[in-house]
Amino acid sequence: MNILMFILTLISGILYLKSDILFGVFLGVVSMVFLYGTFETSREKYRAHLFVGSLIVLFFAGVSLLEYLTGFLRPLLGEEKITLTPGNYVLFLTGAMALFTVMRGKVKSR
Repeated sequence: MNILMFILTLISGILYLKSDILFGVFLGVVSMVFLYGTFETSREKYRAHLFVGSLIVLFFAGVSLLEYLTGFLRPLLGEEKITLTPGNYVLFLTGAMALFTVMRGKVKSR
């Protein structure tokens, strides 16, 4: 699962580099959390990397979704309307997977 999350987060970071360089770099750095988790020998550390990385991706996906949902206010302020990019779609997919991972981790811990 760490490899899949690493690949999806890295792809969304690369796609974001065209529109928002800093956000794309942040996503690229966050993808390294998943990559480092794959090399852990302990099962607890593997899950910890997956959980923490998923929380961070979930936060970034939520911020991106909130930015898109409040985009109707931009024309009122004289700015152009936000359109969804391929980076948004991949990040939303990764965020949905991260939400599933976080919820699964919370259920297992009880």
